[in-house]
Amino acid sequence: MLTKYYVSIRSKWDHYVGKNEKGAQALEWIALGMLVLAIMGAIAATMEGDTSMGQAVKTQLAKMINSLGG
Repeated sequence: MLTKYYVSIRSKWDHYVGKNEKGAQALEWIALGMLVLAIMGAIAATMEGDTSMGQAVKTQLAKMINSLGG
C-alpha cells in the first residue's frame, strides 16, 4: 500500500518538477538577475554623493557604447 502511494506521488513529482527543465532554468535566470540588481544596489548605496566615480563609470560606458556603434 505504501509503495503504491509512493509511486503515485513520485510520478506526479517527476511530471511537475523533474521533467520540466524550462521552469528550473527560468528560476536560475531570475535568481541571477536579482543577484546582479542586488550588487548594483549595494554599489549605488556605497557611492551615494561620490560623483567622481559615477562620472568615470558613465564615461567608460559611453566609450563602450560608441565603440559598438562604429
